[in-house]
Amino acid sequence: MALDEAIIDAGAVRFRPMLLTAAAVVIGSFVIVFDPIFQGLALAMMCGEIASTALSRVTIPVLYFLVQSWKEKRQQKSAA
Repeated sequence: MALDEAIIDAGAVRFRPMLLTAAAVVIGSFVIVFDPIFQGLALAMMCGEIASTALSRVTIPVLYFLVQSWKEKRQQKSAA
């Protein structure tokens, strides 16, 4: 399987579980927002989960693709 197809396929398979987990954390933390003592913790958890989900869904696969394609090109140049 080609690298780009493998990354897209893996992203499609893992999308729903990751999104449901992030939604559970955000919704669960929303209850704590109304407590004045733990409000900061709840906001940090919510924003952190949203940021980590965005990073894991977009940034990591793109960086992996770039690094692997760079390694493949480098190996092809050294073999030729």
